[in-house]
Amino acid sequence: MTFYEKSDSLQDALKNLNAELRRKELKAFYFLYGNEDYLIDEISSRIEKIFDDDVGLNFKVYTEENFEINDSIKHIETLPLMNDKKLILFKDINFFRCNSENADEKYASFLKALSETRDNNVVLIIDHNSRDKDDKYQKFYNDNNPIAKFFKGNGILIDLFKLDEAALNKYVVNRFAKAKKIIDKVEAAYIIRNCGTNLKNLYNECDKVITFVEDRERITREDIDSIISSNIDDNVFNLITLINTNKYDEALKIYGELITAGRSPDEIIALLVNNYKNLMIVKSYIDKSKGQNEIAKLMGQAPWQVNRLMSVNKFTTRENLENKLNMAMKLVLSRNKDGMDKNLIPELLFLS
Repeated sequence: MTFYEKSDSLQDALKNLNAELRRKELKAFYFLYGNEDYLIDEISSRIEKIFDDDVGLNFKVYTEENFEINDSIKHIETLPLMNDKKLILFKDINFFRCNSENADEKYASFLKALSETRDNNVVLIIDHNSRDKDDKYQKFYNDNNPIAKFFKGNGILIDLFKLDEAALNKYVVNRFAKAKKIIDKVEAAYIIRNCGTNLKNLYNECDKVITFVEDRERITREDIDSIISSNIDDNVFNLITLINTNKYDEALKIYGELITAGRSPDEIIALLVNNYKNLMIVKSYIDKSKGQNEIAKLMGQAPWQVNRLMSVNKFTTRENLENKLNMAMKLVLSRNKDGMDKNLIPELLFLS
């Protein structure tokens, strides 16, 4: 019986749990809740993988769309087919978030079925919750929710809310350590500041750095900047694609994420100017009937870079590119001269 709540014990808890799952040692009950989706989904996937060979015979998934309490109880009471156990996954179902008096009888029947069939089932409840953890929410799971209380006393209940920076730092350092790379905590913190606190995104960026350094063991600030610079360039290029296809809401969202990640308006505008210049050059070459490889050679860029410039050019005109380029350059001059409010930049550039 295990309950993990505090972040300082979470890593040990997950380490022990993952070790058990690698040995295919399954408990009867797992309840995972919170807003750290990467960790929740990783544990769920590890449990599901153990039942892969059953081709669905002993694996049932309930969601809000197909969940009905009596049907789920009947399935819980059904014996597994050609196996010792079956897996039942309940994913983001409102029934488990309710603690009203009207639910008590149904809860009692559900818990009775779970208790009587614990030798035949592995029951996994997942509650992805986007809200931040607060005392009311935590109290609901610790004290007021009979389902969570049952899992806490009879299986594993894990609180998986967004990790604080100290915990994230450990995850980043460990990600590199698994690849036999060394990174200082200061550099790990630098990655977090620039890439955000989404653990899945952080792992993706760490993996890019690991690939970039190849056989070298020590990770440097220069290595990180090389990858992050590439990442912001990709985001800015996506920004231009959205602008040119009139998807302004999505463009504003990406711009906001870049600002939140610590990117300055000056840096973003400079990349926009550079990309608009390249789009203009590519459009000129296209008008002269030059192909991708020839354009790449003339511009000194990789063919894939030219290909994406050519793709964006399909959705815009020369006049539009000229207008956007002129506006972006005016913004550069205006900020240098007047210190324009950064909040005006997306409106002037995207909606001009």
